[in-house]
Amino acid sequence: MMPTGTHINYYLVCKRKLWLFARGVVMEQTSDAVLLGKLIDESSYERKDKGIDIDGTIVIDWVDGKSGVVHEVKKSDRMEEAHIWQVLYYLWFLKQKGVAVAEGDGQAGFRGEIDYPKLKQKTTVVLTPEKESQLLELLGNIRTVMERRDAPERLKKRFCRTCSYHDLCWSTG
Repeated sequence: MMPTGTHINYYLVCKRKLWLFARGVVMEQTSDAVLLGKLIDESSYERKDKGIDIDGTIVIDWVDGKSGVVHEVKKSDRMEEAHIWQVLYYLWFLKQKGVAVAEGDGQAGFRGEIDYPKLKQKTTVVLTPEKESQLLELLGNIRTVMERRDAPERLKKRFCRTCSYHDLCWSTG
């Protein structure tokens, strides 16, 4: 199974969440935080074509073909590292499909941008050869977590309280 952008994000946030999600446990529909994120996404950049699904593997929030930018919209930069790697994965996936991707500043090809409309901030993401190598290692680590028989340990982090998997995670061993 080819990982999705969600798999990438969950691996970097919480391996237990990734493990549950990989087994078909989807809790986002009960999360107010996820609902707020979707509302922000839907109300931002209203004229853009959104939710571009490619092969059922990645769903790009929107693409600006003129400027060569793949956009991902997030409500907060609290988990920015996970957001960056999610966008790097999108760029890598597009590259595997034959799309020209910029490998450095000033180079031709698509690059990524994470948009934080509530914060009025943007973060640019470029798939350098070094990041691509790290991403391939990350993909291997994700597969390892997904194939585990037992769930990874709980994190016991502050953000666990607002996670859509909180009740399930803390009611199981």
